Amino acid sequence: MTTKQLAILLGAAAVLGGAALCLSSGSKPSGAKLNGKAIFPKLDISQVARVELGDKLKLASGEKGWTVETYHNYPADHAKLTENLLKLTELKVGQVSRGKKLENADVLTLKDASGKEVASLPLGEKHAKWGHGRYATFEGETVLVSDSLDSFGTDGKSWVETKIVDTPWISFNDIAEGVSEEDLGFATGVVAKVTIAGDTNRVATIGNKVKNGNDRYFKLDNSEWVYIVPEYSVDKLLPKPPPEEKKEEVKEESKEEAKLAQEEAKPEPEEPKPVQEAHKPKPEEPAKEA
Repeated sequence: MTTKQLAILLGAAAVLGGAALCLSSGSKPSGAKLNGKAIFPKLDISQVARVELGDKLKLASGEKGWTVETYHNYPADHAKLTENLLKLTELKVGQVSRGKKLENADVLTLKDASGKEVASLPLGEKHAKWGHGRYATFEGETVLVSDSLDSFGTDGKSWVETKIVDTPWISFNDIAEGVSEEDLGFATGVVAKVTIAGDTNRVATIGNKVKNGNDRYFKLDNSEWVYIVPEYSVDKLLPKPPPEEKKEEVKEESKEEAKLAQEEAKPEPEEPKPVQEAHKPKPEEPAKEA
């Protein structure tokens, strides 16, 4: 084989190899290359200062730490926040869902302290059958991500720690705002000592009952927060009423009944017994003259 013939054969082989490569790459679905791909490969959670999920959830970092703007600006559960931000750094594409369109998607947005967007991801509903995984839009495709991200589908209250007292164990049902001092009843309420994080000198004030309910208003020290707590959780802190003395029940009888009873109690008079004839003395007969 001449050098010229060898060059022609090598060129033909190269052309055929390139064509085969093009055909193989073209036959592979374009979305399949997303499977297993990280959603936020360069996410640095230390730079995140704000988390938003549409208008449903807004968490913000400030001078007082992380707070939940959509729940009275109450302090956020920092451990839960860190846990869920770490989930985002590990989030991957499970599979591409062809023909699936997200309806009413809420955009999860992360921002830094200056308000600049760090990352975002439109989120849809959870997978109905698997029980895990959630639909999202990533690189123009509808994909099923590796985690259901349940916490990002709940309201602001789920992002706070509801337990406020260790001993006795007290958790709040809600936070009260705009209630008058008279309705709160703290001025004449019950003051008690409770334990929080080992400190037994914390002061709790128990106010009135909530209108049309069994919960009570509750306050710790001079905190700005007014809690609504179940009454049973503060029952041990409330003073116990003195035991009621049992009064003997006296049946009052009417005068007529009393009089009738007295008459019935009197012994009946005995009738005089008749004197028998045999015992009667016989009258003396006059003496006969001789």
